[in-house]
Order: sequence, then C-alpha cells, then structure tokens
Amino acid sequence: MAKGKTFAAKLAHEKAKKEKELCPVCGAEIKTIQVIKNNNKKGKWSPKKQIVQLCKCNEKEVLG
Repeated sequence: MAKGKTFAAKLAHEKAKKEKELCPVCGAEIKTIQVIKNNNKKGKWSPKKQIVQLCKCNEKEVLG
C-alpha cells in the first residue's frame, strides 16, 4: 500500500514550481499554508486539517 504524502512533501512540491502564482485581484504572491479547524461531530471535537491558498485578499478571513 502506498504511503500518503506528508504536509512537508506537499509543501515542497508547491515550492518546486518555477513560476510564482500571483493573485489576479490584488497582485500579491499566493502562499500555501495549513489551517487546523475544530470539527464537532456528535458532541465530540476533533481537529480538521486543510491546505489553503493565502494572499492579501483572503488573509483576514482565513487567519481572523
């Protein structure tokens, strides 16, 4: 069975791109970050990890 990619491997793959992605709205560089949110299922809390593209446009929504 194949081993799943770790976050570090996914991040290294993203950084291997030669071109930097720029946001079409604000023109800032788009960064890849990992966000951990609380997930409530049937009265039990568990963390949910997501990989998010971040720029100046959505910085306040994601980090706030």
